[in-house]
Amino acid sequence: MTALWSTPVKAAADFLGNGAIEINKYETEIYDIIRRNSVFLQRVDRRPANGHPHRYFEQTAIASATFTDPRNISPTPTGPTRVERSAMVKAITNQTNLSLFDVDVTRQQGQFAYVEAKDIEDIVNSVVVASASAVWTGTDTSLTSPTTTQYVSALTQISTSPNAAVAIANGASIIDGLKAQVAQMAANTTYVIRPTAIYIDPILGDYLDREAKASQLTFDKIEVVGGVKVNAIQTQIGTLPLIVDPFLGAAKTAQTVAAYGLSAVPSGFNGYYAVIVTEKDIEMAVVHGGDGNLNPRLFQLGLLAGLQGQYVAILFDNLIVKGFGYAHKLVQVIRP
Repeated sequence: MTALWSTPVKAAADFLGNGAIEINKYETEIYDIIRRNSVFLQRVDRRPANGHPHRYFEQTAIASATFTDPRNISPTPTGPTRVERSAMVKAITNQTNLSLFDVDVTRQQGQFAYVEAKDIEDIVNSVVVASASAVWTGTDTSLTSPTTTQYVSALTQISTSPNAAVAIANGASIIDGLKAQVAQMAANTTYVIRPTAIYIDPILGDYLDREAKASQLTFDKIEVVGGVKVNAIQTQIGTLPLIVDPFLGAAKTAQTVAAYGLSAVPSGFNGYYAVIVTEKDIEMAVVHGGDGNLNPRLFQLGLLAGLQGQYVAILFDNLIVKGFGYAHKLVQVIRP
């Protein structure tokens, strides 16, 4: 009777010959350029939620003054207008199970001893990536009465108000169109609006570069987070960075343009998004349980029956775009 391995193992040698035995060897570093962060999430505020839902008040008007006869003063009583806002907190999670045996073998081999820590760290990174994508592609439609477990995307929140989403037609100047929208926002006599950035689809960024080259224009450069510099344009409220966000490029496939109050894109063309934002008016309201950690948290749940280590990453937060109808603007650029 012939003894067999419980799981057949095939020969692993690359070559066997006279004076030579070639075996598998690998580079000690795993090639990895996976996206793990987001400029948008690094630039907007994260703050503790005040409950579930998170609540705040928005003042939309002050008392109205009127002219009167100086010898017959007749004031009319008025007062401020305030609106109660609320947003339900959402949850993003991921989990990994590590086999004790496989981890022990990997450690004993020594070559990839770091991979356990890398895989545990990456379940936290995956939560960040999911959040970074959902700020533009989230499918929920109401902050107060959720229809899905995802965020209400920034595009959906901004386009809630009439005229908060506009289109730049094919052939029209993208640079002039963006500057005109910023000027229109700055001309608001009711609110003090000072946008701080323009987030753009990467392909739209290429169209902007081509237009600047054809017009012999030179973009300024601005550092938006440590070590990251981007193009910037001069507007009526100062120089605004053009921040390329690949997750914004995915937004046009996540929802139809009708959801943003925009007309259908002509056949043979695409609609690329640019979002003019006032970042101080955007926040991520976080439930952290009292430990003060506003980032994803990692929990080790101990060994399971099969001696598997279980790790769970969790983030309780929500995206809130304050002043959605006037402090921000969604722009769709029509191009081939």
